[in-house]
Amino acid sequence: MPSLLSLGGALASAIAEGVSGRTYVAGDVLSAVMRIQQHAVSPHEDFYRTYSATQVDAVVDSLNHRAEFPYELTYLGDGSEMWREGEVSSNPELTPMLSDFDTLLTCHAEQLLALAPSSSPVQIVDLGPGTTRPVRGLIRHLLDRSRLTGYRAIDISAEILELARENLRVDFPAHAERFALCRGDFTGPDLARVLTAERSPGHDDADPVRFVVLAGGTLYNFAEPTQVLRHVRHVMSDHDVLLLTLRIDTGVDRPPFMDQVSVGGPYKPQQLAGLDLLAIDRSWYVTETGFDRVRSEVFVRARFLEPVTVTFDVGDDQKTVSFEPGDTVLVWRYLYHDSAAVVDQLTRCGLQVRLFEHGQGRQVVLVAAMRAQ
Repeated sequence: MPSLLSLGGALASAIAEGVSGRTYVAGDVLSAVMRIQQHAVSPHEDFYRTYSATQVDAVVDSLNHRAEFPYELTYLGDGSEMWREGEVSSNPELTPMLSDFDTLLTCHAEQLLALAPSSSPVQIVDLGPGTTRPVRGLIRHLLDRSRLTGYRAIDISAEILELARENLRVDFPAHAERFALCRGDFTGPDLARVLTAERSPGHDDADPVRFVVLAGGTLYNFAEPTQVLRHVRHVMSDHDVLLLTLRIDTGVDRPPFMDQVSVGGPYKPQQLAGLDLLAIDRSWYVTETGFDRVRSEVFVRARFLEPVTVTFDVGDDQKTVSFEPGDTVLVWRYLYHDSAAVVDQLTRCGLQVRLFEHGQGRQVVLVAAMRAQ
């Protein structure tokens, strides 16, 4: 039997390229792979402590029907700490880009305020706040101008919300009463709970304008970002402003994996956190990073070298998900649009772009959009 290393090399060269679904190896490689022992595993106890019964169902459904572990669920439990640590890049080439994500809202705060009536207070609604680094400068700017009526954040991860809460306490110790953090799913009905207008004393009872923030490229990690945009637009009022920070495709400095799938990375540890919770050993698959030209997505996926069956306890029932050698599971995705495609997508979702600004590195942009009239 060939070693795992040689088998991995054979798989990388012999398996037909595809983003998801079932793909197989022909000839001697397939015969060798099929002689490997089947691995039967069950998720670790931490999996069931981390996820609710509904979320367990969502994981099973996503694996079975989309061959994907939902990336948003890796922000729960221990994954939140891995995600926080992953914000600090060891690659100097990425430092300007990360800086742009953190500073763009602050740098253009006055331009954003110009989109709101001068008499209106502003409420920030942060969808997926993370560490809150991208919005803290904007919060400070609004406080200095006596324009901030409040800050609300929503996230499915209690750990992320606690991290956000602590950072806000440290930076704004005198304004704790202005901050409300809510656990919920902003892609569903929970969004309406946080997108509610509040009158603010001292502003002539004017209704606040809401700055609805999706920072750090969060929007483009979703499988259906257009659906998320339409949902947010539906709940927004005509005076609210959607603020996005996104990494876009500038057509230059494209990484090699956009032309040819890279086996073994690059990837971040938290992108494999979901498979780790399922007790799938990392030696049973290879990671692949590449670009799906059909969907215009950068992706990280796991391609199985050995057959694996995972059995889930779902209520009183058991469900199984099986993978054969050559099968893939998507663990991370990022829609990689150029500036024209970003504007077109927002327009198709009933939003009108009011501001489009590049960061210093040109790869990160701030987009402000309002409901089209």
